[in-house]
Amino acid sequence: MEWATTSPPPHENFDALPPIRSRRPLWDYANPDRPDPAVPVRGAIDTFRPNKNRAGVITFIISEAGFFGVLILAYLFYNATTASGPGSRELNLLKTSIFSVCLFASSFTIWRSEVGQHANKPGKMKLWLALTILLGGIFVVGQGMEYWDLYRTGVTVGLDLFATTFFTLTGFHGLHVCVGLIALLIVLGITFGRAFKNGHRPALAPVSLYWHFVDVVWVFVFSIVYLWPLLR
Repeated sequence: MEWATTSPPPHENFDALPPIRSRRPLWDYANPDRPDPAVPVRGAIDTFRPNKNRAGVITFIISEAGFFGVLILAYLFYNATTASGPGSRELNLLKTSIFSVCLFASSFTIWRSEVGQHANKPGKMKLWLALTILLGGIFVVGQGMEYWDLYRTGVTVGLDLFATTFFTLTGFHGLHVCVGLIALLIVLGITFGRAFKNGHRPALAPVSLYWHFVDVVWVFVFSIVYLWPLLR
């Protein structure tokens, strides 16, 4: 503070403590018309923070996409040539198409459920969510019936390469559908709880993202396993 007094300083140095209003008081003392620029308060800067639930689901989906990619490639590799024994001709395309349409339609219903949530219409959200669960349940039941029909005709998972790759690919997809249904049931259960009535909203968006992924995977599986053999 020696710049604010004479040299040598007088007795007791200062009559009053000179104000220090910045980190460069000498500059401010010599240039009172040029103060420091305003410094934002820590935490006031707007920073982007991704949604943790959504980021986690996206990361999981990326890993699962690679997993299903390997299963599809394995199916294509082992079924590239026509082999003796049961094959895709044993599959019932009509029945599979019916419950596949139900799964594809569930992407629309879960989207409508999200719209209801964003519009703050819990009744519509619950209705469309329940329809999504119903359609997903129909798909799982349909796939189970298909497995039973194949089992009755002697087509089991260890019969040949076609049966092994078919049951592995479709079975893992069905397992993912079941996981999605459990998540949807949990979300639906939350909507009937006290927390939902008090304004708490369940994480429907990440579950919806996962459900759309399951639908997209089935588009590839259905096209490769059921439709592609018709073009060969």
